[in-house]
Amino acid sequence: MRRATHARSNRRRFLLATGAAVAGVAPAGCVGENVDDDDAVDEGTDAEAGGEEGAGAVAEAEPLGEPLGSEPISWDDLGDLEGHLSIYSGRTPDQIDPVFEAIEDEYDGLTLNRNFADNDVQVNQIIEEGEATPADLMYSQDPGALGALEGAGTLQALPSDVVEVVPESFRHPDGTWTGVTGRTRSVMFNAERLAEETEFESGDDLPTDIQEYATDERLQGIISTRPNSGSFRAFIQAMVELEDEETTREWVRGMMEDQEAQLFSGGTDQAEAINRGGDDDPIVALGNSYYAARILNEDPDAPISVTFTENDAGCLFSVAGVGVMNQVEDPELLAEFVRHLFSIEAQELMMDANGEYPVIEGIDYVGELPNLDEINPPEFDISQFDMELQEAQALLDDEGMVV
Repeated sequence: MRRATHARSNRRRFLLATGAAVAGVAPAGCVGENVDDDDAVDEGTDAEAGGEEGAGAVAEAEPLGEPLGSEPISWDDLGDLEGHLSIYSGRTPDQIDPVFEAIEDEYDGLTLNRNFADNDVQVNQIIEEGEATPADLMYSQDPGALGALEGAGTLQALPSDVVEVVPESFRHPDGTWTGVTGRTRSVMFNAERLAEETEFESGDDLPTDIQEYATDERLQGIISTRPNSGSFRAFIQAMVELEDEETTREWVRGMMEDQEAQLFSGGTDQAEAINRGGDDDPIVALGNSYYAARILNEDPDAPISVTFTENDAGCLFSVAGVGVMNQVEDPELLAEFVRHLFSIEAQELMMDANGEYPVIEGIDYVGELPNLDEINPPEFDISQFDMELQEAQALLDDEGMVV
């Protein structure tokens, strides 16, 4: 099955208990804003004072409760969290703050100082700050930023139980960073308009080969994409490596010249346009699946739906993830905090808030989209992505697909 169904309305006990509260959480900051910045600076002084003692210590820290393993684990099974952590987040507050808020609510003695900004801003700041950085942990929107930090030598290895529970394709080979949740490229569409206004009877009739989206005349004038996102550049770079550069250039030209694709600058705006279904709105969109999932999580009867291509760059799976800094004041606390991100509670919060997929076995997807095992993404080493995805950006610039 490739289409999203609207029958996945059950949630686990935790989400039933906390969903309404999380939905009402006000973000503790916004993009580019420091949260509790004075505390973060104080922590940086302490972290710097930790000196060489911090190096490698997170991987050596013994679990405060049960280690991660083959079976899903709950916060009840993990150790208590007490102390202060400074988090640099390349994810926006709406994407990740519900998890931070829930963890802080669970542990009275825990304070999470959050600094929100774009991935590249956070990476450059950490590298510039060096050993004096107040950051304990970087939470990145994509693997490229974590790869940049790893390449700069700012990250240390994660605990072995964390590394081993995540498949190799979703983390760095040396365990210096790991994906926490994932998303896949998808084909979003307005199911009502597709059936009524196009030659496609349903989403099942849409192409399963990404190349056809640039050549199928039935999609002319009704398709859209978002070329300014890191996920789109990753998709383009993956197409170059899975196909070749000329095939990718032809695809971009086809989308621009033949299909007259509508270009969006924001993923949320693109999904909302599909769902809205106005005369000037596109009917089909290429984008990350979680934008549609967020709408469907709020309204399972919304007209937006999702399908996927098969085993090509059009359904590339990527991750948001974490890496810990070389110098940290409390390695045991940091290691245990990372374990909490892989708990049933945290994973389900991220699925419910973002429509993302878990990256570990044993935790079922609870959103409105198909399970990951119903999708056929290509095998691809996402750890090779650079932060700027410069080759993909250069190709897009050359072909004029910019917004």
